[in-house]
Amino acid sequence: MDKSSKRKSIYKLLFVKVTLTVLLLNIILTIITIQDTIRIQIQSENDLRIKIRNEIIGISDFQTSALKTFEKSFYDNQKNALQNLTTKTNIDLRFENLNQQMKSLGLDSVFHDLYVIEDNIVVNTTYTPDWGLDFSAFGDDKINHLNRILESRAFFAERFQFESSTKRLKSFSYQATKNGEFLIEIGSYSEVADKIMEMFINRLKQITAENENIVSVNYWFGNNDYQFPLIDEPLNRYIPDSLIDNSFVEKADQKTDFNIKDQKLNAEFMYIEQDPSTRLPDFALSIITDITNKNDQVIRIVKRQALFALSFLILIIGSIFIAIRSLKKHQ
Repeated sequence: MDKSSKRKSIYKLLFVKVTLTVLLLNIILTIITIQDTIRIQIQSENDLRIKIRNEIIGISDFQTSALKTFEKSFYDNQKNALQNLTTKTNIDLRFENLNQQMKSLGLDSVFHDLYVIEDNIVVNTTYTPDWGLDFSAFGDDKINHLNRILESRAFFAERFQFESSTKRLKSFSYQATKNGEFLIEIGSYSEVADKIMEMFINRLKQITAENENIVSVNYWFGNNDYQFPLIDEPLNRYIPDSLIDNSFVEKADQKTDFNIKDQKLNAEFMYIEQDPSTRLPDFALSIITDITNKNDQVIRIVKRQALFALSFLILIIGSIFIAIRSLKKHQ
């Protein structure tokens, strides 16, 4: 082999070795960078979810505490009204004008509704959509509960519950008439409870607005049979029903991905059990995240490293070429 061919062979071998070395180093560096980026991204997402979860639990605890502070006086008013109404013997509760009775009892019809229940059916009420409502539709537990109140003849107050139709906190109190023929129910809203819920809903919306990739933060109530969100929004229709159901049936966190047209979303439901003493229902906190462009950062890293490798390779090869030309001139 002549010197020229031998020199070319050496140059070719050097070129290959340099190229492979640069590529190998950049591949290793790219893999390490991508792993670190994914790890940091996952940790950041987990930290954000934990932060949101803890904040919502804190707000929920505040809500429960605030309700307890005015519950007694609130229920005292309901108790006085029910005792006055159930002791009246000169009226037929099936046909009585309950709106007039409410005025005489000092109850504002904006915040209170009266129900007369006979054999577990609403036979008279100030809230006409519930006229004829059969409580057996709510299951045996509800019927047994009403029957116990009826038999006791004592006043019974339920703590505030979320009403699915209005998304407002509402409390129900009961007392039977003296003869045990009817069970009278008062359903009551509260301005204080409404203000607490308004603050809560505004905070949920604010959390969504503050985080770029989060498209929804919501608060769900329910049980094995039904579930409903605190905030009504079009996105709720696209969340897989199985995800919502399983959260309450299994009483465990659930997570899945789903698509809306060209948008890919991740839905996570975090199930949170309430303290039984509050008598408030358990709830699930939902966080919906846009993951359509989740891999963009990884792609940018790969492109950046490829550009760096190419630039570095050109620089090295250029340096080798210049050095070889310099050696040739001195030979």
